[in-house]
Amino acid sequence: MGGIAAKNFRMFRKLCGDTALQNVVIVTNRWGEVDPQVGEAREAELMKDDLFFKPVLDKDARMARHENTIPSAENVVRLIFDNHPLPLRIQEELVNEHKDISETGAGEELNREINAQIKKHQEEVRVLKEEAEQATRDRDEETRRELEAETQRMQMEIAKLENDSQRLESDYEEEKERFEARLKQMEAEKRQEGDRIVAQYQQQIDGVRRTASEREKAETSNQILKLVKMGILALHSAGMFRGIGTFVDKLVDKLVDKLVPC
Repeated sequence: MGGIAAKNFRMFRKLCGDTALQNVVIVTNRWGEVDPQVGEAREAELMKDDLFFKPVLDKDARMARHENTIPSAENVVRLIFDNHPLPLRIQEELVNEHKDISETGAGEELNREINAQIKKHQEEVRVLKEEAEQATRDRDEETRRELEAETQRMQMEIAKLENDSQRLESDYEEEKERFEARLKQMEAEKRQEGDRIVAQYQQQIDGVRRTASEREKAETSNQILKLVKMGILALHSAGMFRGIGTFVDKLVDKLVDKLVPC
């Protein structure tokens, strides 16, 4: 079966949130590469382990096996076919609760991982410096140079991790600004389209005024105004939520890219 890192799965849970987990299907694969009994034992262990699938399965997620066959693939599709769309937790945090990316559950989890790596490297740097000092006292120049080179490499890694954390904030702000600019553009386009529709139907109203009775004029005017309102509202809602989805997709990609490799 395919491997998964506990830290990556924690991030996945933070991104989804408890409510959306009911739509999750965890698919295991590569069953043909292991003895069936061994594979089943691993699957059972993952299902019962609090670090892996158990917390998600407790929230009504489901598991399936993809055995590199069409029937097993169809079974996976059947499991998700009747899902009802639900917002991800990170969508609710960013859009409804107006949180910055670092304040979201996923952002906090990412920073926790980065800070843990920084502390680990800082301790390694401390040990390397002590060893370099000892090498200096022992007049072991070759060892001292090697230790100093390793110390510099570790310090560069620490700087990179710190920069990653700061860049996540700046990337979020840039995406937010682009998203807000797009919303303003959509609002302007919506108004223009509304004005066009109003002008179009106003022409029809003018035509009706010249030929129809007062009752027919009133009925036609009311029908046209209803159509205009419905058209404007439809334009607004579709554009708005399509934009939010794109914005969150980009942020999720950035969070996943920051994860420490498995």
